[in-house]
Amino acid sequence: MENKDWKGKTGGGWFGQNFLLMFLAKVRVVCLYPVLYLVIPFYLIFARKGYRAIYSYFHDHLHYSSWRAFVATCRNHLLFGEVVLDKFAILAGYSSQFKVEMQGEDVVSEYLDGESGFIIASAHFGNLEMAGLSIRQEKKRMNGIIFGGERGGFQDRRDLAFGKMNINLIPVSEDMSHLFTIKNALEEGEVVTIPCDRFLGGKKKISLDFLDGEADFPVGTFRLAAQLNVPVVSLFIVKITHSKYYGYSRLLRTSPEAANSTEQAEFLAKQFVAELEAIVRQYPLQWFNYYQFWKS
Repeated sequence: MENKDWKGKTGGGWFGQNFLLMFLAKVRVVCLYPVLYLVIPFYLIFARKGYRAIYSYFHDHLHYSSWRAFVATCRNHLLFGEVVLDKFAILAGYSSQFKVEMQGEDVVSEYLDGESGFIIASAHFGNLEMAGLSIRQEKKRMNGIIFGGERGGFQDRRDLAFGKMNINLIPVSEDMSHLFTIKNALEEGEVVTIPCDRFLGGKKKISLDFLDGEADFPVGTFRLAAQLNVPVVSLFIVKITHSKYYGYSRLLRTSPEAANSTEQAEFLAKQFVAELEAIVRQYPLQWFNYYQFWKS
């Protein structure tokens, strides 16, 4: 199985990224979607690891026929391209073209009004960065965990765009200092959004059944929530149309029978994975982990 440590450097090079940002600051992102039909075939042909991983996901875990799995793999790559372009449109300051509706918005609002910090647990599914639009508020600062190896200019643009949404970005660092930043943010009553399907440097894990296979999930986030006694809310934001997204949020229950933080963390992790499996089955094309996710 491939290493699931955090890998998320944005491609395209300095020139490509800056061209996109300048272009998308003035033009609706939908105008660039047709270009994906020229670009994506190259990824399907030359990025074979990603292609094989997604094809296996459809064929071996969702049990699609060979032809249906191939078509779904192509559609998945195209949809991922749209999501990436949407993210660039937000960074370019043109977020007004998107609309995000939320199911379970009252769950998030309740904890935004409270004094306690809380964790938003998500995954590399759909477009979590739209959370900045769906939960835009001034009550609590949100802290988003991101890959720490982006180019300086791109990262500065990202900080500026999300800073306007009251979102602070915490890069994952090799010395693990991001874990202390996360802990401090929660103790200060802030919100932390964490993708809980990849490892952020820590190795604590739990093996669970997921989509008819066994996969390792990081348990560190849930262990921290149990130790600090902060709530965990699952949040998945999916793309519905070119300009519309829909969010699903739910509070993860704690176990009154858990004897310690380890048992509590495992209880939370199992709920999160069950929520993730349910939403992935509902929107299978929006699973964006391009490596062999399962243990066999």
